[in-house]
Amino acid sequence: MKHLLFSMLILLLLFSSCQLEKEETYTISKEAHTEEIENWYNNRIESLKSENGWLNLIGLYWFEQDSNRLGTKEGLELLVEDELFPEFFGTFEKVGKQVYFNPEIDDIKIGEELINEKILVFDPEMNFSPTISFNQFRANVLQRSDLIGLRLRDLESETIRDFHGIDRFPVDKEWRFEAKFIPYEPAKEIPISNVLGQTYAAKSVGYLSFGFEGRIYNIDALEEGDQLFLIFADGTSGAETYGGGRYLYTQKADENGIVILDFNKAYNPPCVFTPFATCPLPPRQNILELAIEAGERNWGK
Repeated sequence: MKHLLFSMLILLLLFSSCQLEKEETYTISKEAHTEEIENWYNNRIESLKSENGWLNLIGLYWFEQDSNRLGTKEGLELLVEDELFPEFFGTFEKVGKQVYFNPEIDDIKIGEELINEKILVFDPEMNFSPTISFNQFRANVLQRSDLIGLRLRDLESETIRDFHGIDRFPVDKEWRFEAKFIPYEPAKEIPISNVLGQTYAAKSVGYLSFGFEGRIYNIDALEEGDQLFLIFADGTSGAETYGGGRYLYTQKADENGIVILDFNKAYNPPCVFTPFATCPLPPRQNILELAIEAGERNWGK
């Protein structure tokens, strides 16, 4: 009998230890949480200001014909409004789904290679779209549904010089949840619209479910690499925060089906910072009847 009681006591201690270990995986102190969010925010700012960030965009041009000339000279199909940009930079030619570039000036590069003749710069089947560079300017061909165009950057743009950070709600651990991931089997197609008015089918791998003040809320999630991507709107959208919703990345669910859903990391879509982005908008089911007072507010320069 004593041996049985002793065994039961050992099992109880082991179970309690596992439970404590499990809970400890998800818990975090207020100080550690604040530090985590500040580190995330600092990385976010550096990303916005980087060469491939959103603050240096100065143009987005859709090719409306097969031959598209780029420059500041009046009459060109792709007219650049920047006095430092060349009058006639070159011509982008659509050939089927591919795009070729024919330069008109010297010192244009792709990588370290000078471009002196017509060259392929876009092939969607090969996922090929190299960066074209000239002085502080960078250009890439891109595709959005049936539209093909050119995105132009100025690494010394005024927007970067005038950037002083993003207004945010105070960091609050109350907006950090242990959400349950409910997979769709198979993945479910959901319609996503963007600011261009295009709608496309995206695959949602499941939804996150969390509780707040006695109510349960669900958000459909898209899969991006080893993360989940959420596009959502809430009761602050159009007032304290951007009317087109906000974005949030999380890690995928752990072995217990738990996802740490921290709205302190909710951030503004690139359309908040530039008119030259093509942001997806929240699907209807991700418009929450809840004012999430966490994360980034509307951007103030």
